[in-house]
Amino acid sequence: MSYIVFIIYGIISIFLQIFFIREFVPLFHGSEFVIGIVLGHWLLSAAIANFLYQYLKRTRDFFNKSVNLFSTLIIFMVLVFIFIRNINAVSATNLAVGISLKSLLCYSFFAVFPISFILNLLLNFLKQSFSTVLYQKKIKRYVCEAAGFVIGGTVFSLFMSSISTTALLLITIILIFCNLIYLCESIIVKVFYVVLLCVSVYLIGYHTFDIEKNITFDNNSNINIIDFSYYKNIQNILIEKNGEYYFYKNGNCEFALPSPEIFDEEDFAHLAILHHTDPKNLLLIGGIRYLSSIIKYDLEKIDFIEQDLNMIHILRKNINKLNSIFKDERINVYTEDARLFLQNNEYKYDVILIGLDIPLNTTINKFYTYEFFKIIKNKLTENGFLALNFPGSPVYSPSLMFELNASIYGSLRKNFPYVQIIPGKQNIIISSQSKMPFRLHIKKRLKKVEEETFVLSKYYVDEKMDTQRTNWLNSQIKKHSTKKNLNKDSNQKAMLLSTLYWQSKFSPFLMRFFRIIMKYSYFVIFLAIIIFFFIRYKYSATAFVSGASAMWLQFVCFWGFQIYVGQIYQWFGMLIAAFMLGFVIGSICSGYYQRNMPLNKSFFYSEIMYLLLIICFMIVLKHKLLNMYNIYLLSFGVGTITGLEFAQLIKMFGIMKENKSNVQIFFADALGAAFACYVGGAFVIPVLGIKKSIIFILFLKFLIFTWWHYDKKHGL
Repeated sequence: MSYIVFIIYGIISIFLQIFFIREFVPLFHGSEFVIGIVLGHWLLSAAIANFLYQYLKRTRDFFNKSVNLFSTLIIFMVLVFIFIRNINAVSATNLAVGISLKSLLCYSFFAVFPISFILNLLLNFLKQSFSTVLYQKKIKRYVCEAAGFVIGGTVFSLFMSSISTTALLLITIILIFCNLIYLCESIIVKVFYVVLLCVSVYLIGYHTFDIEKNITFDNNSNINIIDFSYYKNIQNILIEKNGEYYFYKNGNCEFALPSPEIFDEEDFAHLAILHHTDPKNLLLIGGIRYLSSIIKYDLEKIDFIEQDLNMIHILRKNINKLNSIFKDERINVYTEDARLFLQNNEYKYDVILIGLDIPLNTTINKFYTYEFFKIIKNKLTENGFLALNFPGSPVYSPSLMFELNASIYGSLRKNFPYVQIIPGKQNIIISSQSKMPFRLHIKKRLKKVEEETFVLSKYYVDEKMDTQRTNWLNSQIKKHSTKKNLNKDSNQKAMLLSTLYWQSKFSPFLMRFFRIIMKYSYFVIFLAIIIFFFIRYKYSATAFVSGASAMWLQFVCFWGFQIYVGQIYQWFGMLIAAFMLGFVIGSICSGYYQRNMPLNKSFFYSEIMYLLLIICFMIVLKHKLLNMYNIYLLSFGVGTITGLEFAQLIKMFGIMKENKSNVQIFFADALGAAFACYVGGAFVIPVLGIKKSIIFILFLKFLIFTWWHYDKKHGL
């Protein structure tokens, strides 16, 4: 039964990783940067734990040490949960503002490091505790651990993505109690842990919402949390403050009543629709707040796309005004991906509005890319219009704002011959394949709805669409429009610029520094070459690059999945499961190679397979074959070759170092994986794009390949 302990350990590990990603994503407005940062912290602390274990393994009584570490882990889990939920109060920010990149790095490190450190130190103690049993049964502990990742990741993605974080944490604690009950020898202590397990089950059944509500604080004490739930692993919060309602989805404010941006919302909805002579049908992608303005027009059909069904349910249940709007028979609600909806629907619209926020994350950015605009172009009627809005400024406009607008403007101009920008606090960008109407025509059409608007009048329209201001804004945006600045699926410039624009409010100096690093990001390759040629420890360097390659390619799968499929937070566990399943199979297959050919030669062939796999990634990207099934297959392939290579590397290290501890290999591997998370997942992939980032890891792997080429004739 000892191998069950390691399987449960793997499940605990994947659940805690999902817990941290789930908690920090809303604090950073849903950005996928969080995945790289959190996993980077996790793997860095794992590397440190493996390194320090060399000096702690001389201790005795490993079973008691394991029990104590499991108990300590539970305490830290509870404390970290409370700490994360109070970050807004600690940093004096609120849900709408979020936190800075610097704060994210610091707070996430303080939260992740102790948990990961204890958990990975515990793994080494468990291995020592069961070393005799594992040796007799010829079971590799990391294979059992990987099997736990497969089980945990699959179960979470399929059945647990909508449970509360409190329930997820309590389920993880229950699993720890199961291991404690097995490890403890005292009957009294076993009974004690059984009682605690039952208490945890009771809390899951009856008090998860109360815990979620009471443990979530903001820097304002007069906030009332009406609803706190998760839908497909996306956090939804509806709060009430002084009679005002705010709905947040992964940290982004999706709806407010009364709205503080009501004038900008009316500008966007009305001015866009008034561009059309006689609109009969309209498509709204996101932006539930615009519906109250849209229904004022004599439209025959209003299609509204919002993937988050839970959001609509919560708002209709608690906001009477919104519930009455949805009773309008013209409104048709679709809860599917907008890109798939448009691709599978032959219907054409007079007006299409993209009512989403600026692309602070890939989930939103994929609706602002050149490829998506190309789809929309074919879904508009002959005189149809597409409208979206982006940050602007009526007085002072920073260059970063121009770059952000230029990124979208350039992508639109590649698809539409006519693109008009209406300046303001929010720049309204309108595109069409037909000529834009004169301002006189827009003012005439305004008369039909003028009485039902707050500020719109013919004088306001004259001021809003002033020719001099419009020409000035166009000239500034065109200055920043370059081919490199285009927003594409595989190179998400708008997402990156939106993040910089948002973060510049927190720390302008940090953003200037970050932009300099981005500009000279290619020097990362030269730095890698210099470090490589000064390395003396062949096996450690190989383990480092192996860990870096595996995690780098896995992050390509993460970003690719989010770009082309979406809902990465729900299916994150499945992607990890696919990788770990391949890892288990690769580790098992390594035994065959070890029996049939020299280790050096078999490892050399593994390197060839790795290079071929990276080339497969490039082919799939080039021919635009990156869909859900291919991503799972690629993730499985990365895991398989990594498992094959890792098992052989450990065997070789044991032979060459006369069966010394392989902790050094685990340390280098974890350090390489952390490097891939920080440099690849949170920097190179979003900055350079998926295609160029793959070339970087191909180059690193090729260096290792040439290194082993000279030893392939010398068997071990």
